[in-house]
Amino acid sequence: MTTSKVKRERLMNVEINTLYQVITDFEHYPEFVSEVVGAKTLPGSTDTRALVRFELEIIKRFEYLLEFKMTRPTEVKWKLTRSNFFKVNDGAWSLTPVDASHTEAHYELEVGFGFLVPGWVSRKLTEINLPQMFDHFEARAKALS
Repeated sequence: MTTSKVKRERLMNVEINTLYQVITDFEHYPEFVSEVVGAKTLPGSTDTRALVRFELEIIKRFEYLLEFKMTRPTEVKWKLTRSNFFKVNDGAWSLTPVDASHTEAHYELEVGFGFLVPGWVSRKLTEINLPQMFDHFEARAKALS
């Protein structure tokens, strides 16, 4: 199995607490992340740990379960616990306030698939969607400000 690793950073024109709120509001992802068609936070989740079931649609629907560890307002890490699509889906957001209305966002993702995935699907997930995802998270945070 091969994995793809992506690291990106971007200065976002939003306040750190608002951006953190958007990142950890998992159940609202389907409203602004186009490939996510379902998200459900499972019972037992807290402010620092969450288990979230996602449904992703790329050609067909896939389900996966991520365990999140969160440190408000600077870090959100996740690790794959179950999936019929991914073999690896681990990553993190690291947020650093620059000033009252700007946040430096660092994003890391490692994905691997349990079967042969066409290169365009892998690139779409890691290279094409990532810049768009930053835009979506920033726009959502601005809308909440």
